[in-house]
Amino acid sequence: MPLFQMQRARRGRLRVFMRAQLPFLVGTLLVFTGLAVAVPDALSTPLVVIAALLILVASIAAVFVPWERFSPTWLIVVAIADIVAVALLRTELRALLPAVTMLAIFPILWIAYAFPPVAFIAAVGGAALMTSLPFLTRGSWPETALDWVNVVTLPGLILGVAVIVNLAAQHLRRNAARLRAAHDARARALTRAHDNELVLRTVLDTVRSGVVLYDGQGRLVLANRTAEELSQAMGFSLDQPPYAGDAVLAADRSTPVPPHDQLIPRALRGDRISNAVEWVGPPAMQRAIIADADSVRRADGTLLGTLIAAYDVTDMADAAQIRHDFLRTVSHELRTPLTSVTGYLDLLTEHVGASDPAAARYLSMIERNVLVLRDRMNELLAAASSESPISPRAVVLSDIIDSAVRAVSPRAERRGSSIQQIGATGDRVVLDPVRIRQTLEELLVNAVKFSPPSSAVVVGQRIDDTGIHIAVSDSGPGLTAAERSRVFDPFYRTDFARENAIQGFGIGLSVVRNAVVAHGGKIRVGPSAAGGTAMTVTLPRRLPEDADDTAGRVDAAG
Repeated sequence: MPLFQMQRARRGRLRVFMRAQLPFLVGTLLVFTGLAVAVPDALSTPLVVIAALLILVASIAAVFVPWERFSPTWLIVVAIADIVAVALLRTELRALLPAVTMLAIFPILWIAYAFPPVAFIAAVGGAALMTSLPFLTRGSWPETALDWVNVVTLPGLILGVAVIVNLAAQHLRRNAARLRAAHDARARALTRAHDNELVLRTVLDTVRSGVVLYDGQGRLVLANRTAEELSQAMGFSLDQPPYAGDAVLAADRSTPVPPHDQLIPRALRGDRISNAVEWVGPPAMQRAIIADADSVRRADGTLLGTLIAAYDVTDMADAAQIRHDFLRTVSHELRTPLTSVTGYLDLLTEHVGASDPAAARYLSMIERNVLVLRDRMNELLAAASSESPISPRAVVLSDIIDSAVRAVSPRAERRGSSIQQIGATGDRVVLDPVRIRQTLEELLVNAVKFSPPSSAVVVGQRIDDTGIHIAVSDSGPGLTAAERSRVFDPFYRTDFARENAIQGFGIGLSVVRNAVVAHGGKIRVGPSAAGGTAMTVTLPRRLPEDADDTAGRVDAAG
């Protein structure tokens, strides 16, 4: 479609008339008005009348003919009719009104601007018609060189103007296309951005974690519904400094956290926070949260902002507290009657003696089961006390291992097994001897229980620059990859333990894990050389200053 018609519809046709034909029509009316005032007789000449009728018919056709149903280039017929009308007017009125030739500017510019370059033929031909028609009406050819110059000059100038206007039109069309493409691209990008913002907001408001983002100047950029609820419980607003409240307690649920040590002020100072535990809210509505925070930076290190994520773990914390209270209550409630049973059992054993072998055998069986019950109770007590802080002091590592081996050796001997030590050293180390001895006893008991009878459990020790290394290996059934990932979970028991009725609550290794982490160490599970399981404990030679806090964080996380 020509450039003047932006769409194939009646509205587009009217737009072409208003932009192209109407200015020409107004110019023609202006010429006729001038003639009516100055030379009224000129309006009645045949050529002027024909020109007027031709212009009228062309204008009516431009308005009412449905050009949009045909090829768009057919509109050039209207422009050619205008040029012919101007040629007729010029032939008749050139002597009276030379400016009438200027009417040709409207259809010629229309053709040059709105139609393909091939339409230049019509423009140049029309110009040639205007200059040669006077000679044709006289029935003679141009006689002088000036006459020929008058015939050729106007078509040549028209051709130059048409070329320049057409090039400008093409340039404008290309720019318009680029602008439309850029506008469409921006519109699509804006729509995608709005959609992404809506999706992000929906996701953030759906998750049960509080998410807050501040810019590089500490101004709030984004906060979801959960974050706003948590900030209200803590007694402050997320968009108003100092971003701290009064209803915030430490992981122990009793120590108030000063405003400058609370999560958001620490994060905005640039501290990297990981698994920080706080209790927030008034006493009757306290909620436990675990928070992480880190800086958001560009590739060149420029700070973009600070992201803080907080997770409501109140249910887990309450469950952990209930479990702790249950273990402590049960263990203490069982300890008193068991102590009484053990005392009276000793008296019965002394009273029966060797005089009644059958009774002595029964008493021995009772004693073994009392010992088993005492072991289970000790496991409960160990689990209940695993949250207590460590008390490190300098000790000889081999002495602790020897003590643990002596405590477990009777159990191993009853199964015909042995406990072998390798790599004994007399070096002194700094650790909590009670917790580490308890850890080693748990590892040795596990190794003896799961090893076949008459097998050997090996305890190795090594101290080097990387830390203190203690390994307990057995020749039992080993652990699958799935079992290794859960073996330190409280109350977890493997399929082998359940199928073979191996006694235990499944909390011993969780006690081991807590003690090792409280020292700032690690414990690794892998296969042993004998095909069983190897538990390797690695402790730092120098305890971290926050070892006690680390233990608290692990226990609070469940």
